[in-house]
Amino acid sequence: MDDIAELAAAIDREKLERAKRMTPQERFLAGAELFEDACEVSRAGIRALNPGFTDTEVEEELRRRLGIADRLDEKREP
Repeated sequence: MDDIAELAAAIDREKLERAKRMTPQERFLAGAELFEDACEVSRAGIRALNPGFTDTEVEEELRRRLGIADRLDEKREP
C-alpha cells in the first residue's frame, strides 16, 4: 500500500472509531452538518456554472437538483 492509501485508511479508521463513540444525538447532528456541507459544495458548483445567478436562483437550482435526487430515490424503493 502506498503512503497516501495508508493515510486514507488510517483516517477512515479514526472516523469510524469517532463515530462509534458518538451518542445518537451527536450522530444526528453530524448528519445534518454533512448535508449542509454538501449543499454548500453544490451551491459553489452552481455558481461556477452560472456566474450570473442571483442567490435566489442558486437556491432554486439547488432545490431543483435535490428534487431530482428525491424522485430518483423514490424510483429505487420497492
